[in-house]
Amino acid sequence: MKKILLTSLVTFAFALTGFCSVTIAVLPYSVQYEGRIPKKLDTPEKILEATTLDGENYQTAMIDQLTRIAKKKKYMFLDINVIGQVQIDAMLRQKGIDTVASSMTNAEIAEAIGVTHVVRGTITRIFILSEAEAVGVGVINVLSGGNTSQRAITSTITVRHSTGDNLMDGNVYNLRANRTTRNTRPHQRALRDTFRKAARRSLRNIKKNGEE
Repeated sequence: MKKILLTSLVTFAFALTGFCSVTIAVLPYSVQYEGRIPKKLDTPEKILEATTLDGENYQTAMIDQLTRIAKKKKYMFLDINVIGQVQIDAMLRQKGIDTVASSMTNAEIAEAIGVTHVVRGTITRIFILSEAEAVGVGVINVLSGGNTSQRAITSTITVRHSTGDNLMDGNVYNLRANRTTRNTRPHQRALRDTFRKAARRSLRNIKKNGEE
């Protein structure tokens, strides 16, 4: 039954690529934790589970940004289809591609799964303070008469993002960004503007290449 469902999803995804001028597959982001990793993640298995979930959530965030921006009038002529998360997973499985271990280029992956563009990235999160410690620093800051608008940094995040097509062994757009989290600013919120910028610039460059 699972094999039939997987085949159906792959067939549907490839059918979509045949009707659209631009088909974009956002791969799960590769996430790595460093620094003072939370105590609740006390085994390699728990860390792997957490980083995998984060990678899928970032993938969803990027898909949502691309889908929203692609609906703008200036991109209508490109007939863009941003492939859904389930379909992408099925396409990668069907081709036996492990996005974490794969050394394939964006162009090679795009060609293998039958899309015009691939989006992927790596995110390294370095933990500095726990939320409880950050709150404690804030209390001490208030009691000592410090600036109450400042909040202790709980982690730093380095984002490396790339968008590539199936025509050249290069990238349509690259981005590197550094962000910080606080107990009042979780990592999803801290990265929201990064995904928005990456989606906007990627589509702008895809549009520019299509006009040339």
